[in-house]
Amino acid sequence: MNSGSEKPSEPKVHIYLPGESLVEIANEHGVALQELLQANILTQHSILFPGQKLFIPVTERVAEQKPTAIEHVVGLGETISTIADKYGLKVDDLRKFNQLEPTAMLYPGTYLSLVAKPELPQFTSSKAPKHCLIHGYHKVKPGDQLSRIAAFHGITTQSLLTANNLGWNSIVAPGSKLIIPISHNALNCPNLVELSATSLSIAESLVNQGKQYGLGEYACVIALCLEMQRSGLQPELGNKTIRVELLKALSSAGLEDKTVQQTLEEIGYRDLAEGAALWEPSAWAWLHQVGSNSE
Repeated sequence: MNSGSEKPSEPKVHIYLPGESLVEIANEHGVALQELLQANILTQHSILFPGQKLFIPVTERVAEQKPTAIEHVVGLGETISTIADKYGLKVDDLRKFNQLEPTAMLYPGTYLSLVAKPELPQFTSSKAPKHCLIHGYHKVKPGDQLSRIAAFHGITTQSLLTANNLGWNSIVAPGSKLIIPISHNALNCPNLVELSATSLSIAESLVNQGKQYGLGEYACVIALCLEMQRSGLQPELGNKTIRVELLKALSSAGLEDKTVQQTLEEIGYRDLAEGAALWEPSAWAWLHQVGSNSE
């Protein structure tokens, strides 16, 4: 099968010499034997005479337009130089496209952009936590007392009251959330899960795709939570089609006053929703890390 269409051009001429064969002449000029025969109204058994002119058909290959690759998944043993050579890029440009320092190491499975990244829109909304999602809140249970809540978390009652704008005679209802004043915030909790370089690269790709679909910070966090639960943010388990379906669903979902679990259940990920919600504290840190890397 031809890789491109052919456009006829002016034929060349070959002067037949004694001892030559039609096969040799065809090979010498890079044409098919059948094309040579057809151009000269010959058969393979035709007798040629020294000095006889043979017309050599010439065709210009018109290359088919192939889609240009925009990203590359790093394979085992590949380097920034070998990847740049493969796509005809300058090493410095490839580094620039991916914000890589000259000493940066490449890990198998990492996604590299082969084109300059477009300016992405800013997030449209934010529900970024101000306090640690693991240690910074207490959900009031029936029978809870403010002094006992404070003692349980190792803080003074006064600091608990001040953080929540409460007085000594205030009553809190079961189910309400109280802020627990602690020394660390949502992004530097010691219990957060850190991503490997490969997973962080995939997280960045997912967040950038989310921005293109107009997703806000909270929707991107939900996407990160689900992908971590579903695939571990690993390339061999991830599926781009599934990710696009998720982003489209999140772009049309109403997220106001809904938890990660509630949102995922509503858009069709009920089996994964509960487990995915456990990743939310770390997902906010990943989102912040991705944003810091892209600045």
